[in-house]
Amino acid sequence: MVSMMEMRETFTAVLFPFVMCVIVGLMSKVKSKEKKTFALIMILAGAWELVLALYLLSCDLRGIGIGVFEVPGVGGLGLHFLYTGFRGIFGVLTAFAWFVTALFSYEYMKNDTNVIRYDLYNLLTLGATMGIFYAADLFTLFFFFEMMSFTSFMWVAHRQTREALYAAGTYLGIAVAGGMAILMGVFIVYDRLGTLAFDAMYGRAAELMMSGADTTWLFVAAGCMFVGFGAKASAFPVHVWLPDSYTEAPAPATALLSAVLSKTGIFGILLITLDMLPMQGSWGAFILIVGVVTMVVGGVRGVMSANFKTTLAYSSMSQIGFILTGVGMQSLYAEYLMVLSGDLIGSGSETVAEFAKTFGMNMATDGTCLHMLNHALIKLVLFMIAGLIFMHVGSYDLNQVRGFGRRKPFLFVTFLLAAAGVGGIPLLNGYVSKTLLHESIAEYGELLAAGSSLALSATPAMIKAVEALFLFSGGLTIAYMTKLFVVLFVEKNGDKKVQEAYDAKGEYASLMTKAAIGVCALPIPLIGLLPNLVAEPVAAYGLVRFGLSEQLRHQQEYIHFFSLKNLSGALISITVGAAVYFVVVRFMMLRGLSSNQKGYRDIFPSWLNMEKYVYRVVLYTAVPFVLGIISRILDSFVDILVVLLRKTVYSDRPLPHELSEGNRVTHCIGMSIERVRLLYYAVMRKEYTPKNYAHKLAMKKIDIFENFRIIERSLSFGLFMFCVGLGLTMIYLLMVN
Repeated sequence: MVSMMEMRETFTAVLFPFVMCVIVGLMSKVKSKEKKTFALIMILAGAWELVLALYLLSCDLRGIGIGVFEVPGVGGLGLHFLYTGFRGIFGVLTAFAWFVTALFSYEYMKNDTNVIRYDLYNLLTLGATMGIFYAADLFTLFFFFEMMSFTSFMWVAHRQTREALYAAGTYLGIAVAGGMAILMGVFIVYDRLGTLAFDAMYGRAAELMMSGADTTWLFVAAGCMFVGFGAKASAFPVHVWLPDSYTEAPAPATALLSAVLSKTGIFGILLITLDMLPMQGSWGAFILIVGVVTMVVGGVRGVMSANFKTTLAYSSMSQIGFILTGVGMQSLYAEYLMVLSGDLIGSGSETVAEFAKTFGMNMATDGTCLHMLNHALIKLVLFMIAGLIFMHVGSYDLNQVRGFGRRKPFLFVTFLLAAAGVGGIPLLNGYVSKTLLHESIAEYGELLAAGSSLALSATPAMIKAVEALFLFSGGLTIAYMTKLFVVLFVEKNGDKKVQEAYDAKGEYASLMTKAAIGVCALPIPLIGLLPNLVAEPVAAYGLVRFGLSEQLRHQQEYIHFFSLKNLSGALISITVGAAVYFVVVRFMMLRGLSSNQKGYRDIFPSWLNMEKYVYRVVLYTAVPFVLGIISRILDSFVDILVVLLRKTVYSDRPLPHELSEGNRVTHCIGMSIERVRLLYYAVMRKEYTPKNYAHKLAMKKIDIFENFRIIERSLSFGLFMFCVGLGLTMIYLLMVN
């Protein structure tokens, strides 16, 4: 039986950052200028959050059950938290990322302004992110996802420069639009399935699909939610917030945006794929296509950028494309297994388990999980190094940072490990996850060729194109990381005095900063050198599966990562990367800045800027223009309708005996009195003088009714009527009882 203590620990990991936010906010009123004190508090808060996340992990590894914990009453549905292996891994990763960036921020933010505000929103974002990863239902996920979007918005706007506010506006606009799309999807799911709990959603969705019911609305809901989650993950085409936001946010915040917050979007897409549309290959094909486009576009933009941090931003986009490719392959494999299971049952074969061990399902799921983890570790290293460079150079322009890394061994080693790791170079972590993803694609192509009669959502030609673009995108990664490496450590700065100043920087980073970067770089070679001992167990623990039996994993043999077949894929990407680097970077980007030196320039056409020339034009110009025209048409229609009604149904008609004052009662009474008086004067033979009683009664009527209206509008009358109503209610209750 699950103890209440362990159940509450999941919620404690979510609640703790919010409590710390309140404490830091109160302390800032007393010691607003003690930046070092608050920096140490942030480090301790990150360390304690990491302890909480590791405690949950240890409880699960020791077999201590951690059930669902509920906080009732929030939003009418309550908040529900759940612990699983996948959630546990990314909970630890989130806490670890916040801890190391807090170490890095101790030096990076010491001369910054509004540090306390940054710390407060940093803690709020941490709590919201932990709430996302531990969410047990869609409502809880949406609740914290929206909170995270608004709190992380302050990261982008932190500098409060014109460029930062412009980037923050784009970030917030995409976040709000994405949140509305997710909410629409949540409404549809709750209306159709009657639940938002992930486990219950999977059962009901699978039951509907097996019964042959129409699931169009499920795809509509999934499409809506993909817009919101895909925007946070930087998937094409809702990635437009990424380059400016990553460039303008402080380096610690950018590291968290890339390493962790982008994974919340992937997490949402995974839940849609696993629990809303299980075994739906058409959805998997859609995710696969989006993933391929995302990794190619991100790679191309990364190669063509002349800004250090912008290159890393587009690198994050490209790597998210690799992860989405893995998600799409999982869905395609699930469809294949479902179709094959029907054929096997019909032919009298034993079970799907006898055949599943040859499939690439494990490689797709393992590769997705591992590449999410590997990318997070690598981008923590790279963006902290970018921040370290900015501290000394004051710019991210490649021409300004050239030669900074020379004679700096620590920077050389850590950057090389991260750059080669994300490039998929053998013996490093990126090679392991990319090999798994590549082999899952190749294996699926072979399965399609062998079972061409099966009705599936992907074709052999499509899978071959995906494999080719996968390897090509790997080459693009190697090309832009080579560009950055050469700029930092091989080339010299065009200004000799600047280069001499760079070379003289012996103490360019504090021990705490080096510790933050080094502890993130350490797993990169460890995972790459021992993939079967390190990577496979991690992926097995955190695996998100389509309900397949865990014993299928035990039937799956270890992958020979360093076989000639698997190494050939890396070799192709390296060859492509070398060709792209020399053709695009060396011959197209390098141009003469003056008579005696060359410099890098951004060669991506500015007119292809989607954010500036598509989204802003559509949202700020086209949409208001169209809505304005529609509003004018509707307004004119209403005016025409009113005029038409006034001319026909509600046309003015003169009253046959319209009275100038009073009403018919006062008029009749007044005229009657006047006639009686006239008769009296005629009998008495007196001179008659009209008194106009109709007018007098009309005026009296106006006076009386005006007094009544004054009384009705008074507070005393309102209180009197309230007492009357209360008295009648008490009498009624006494009579009933």
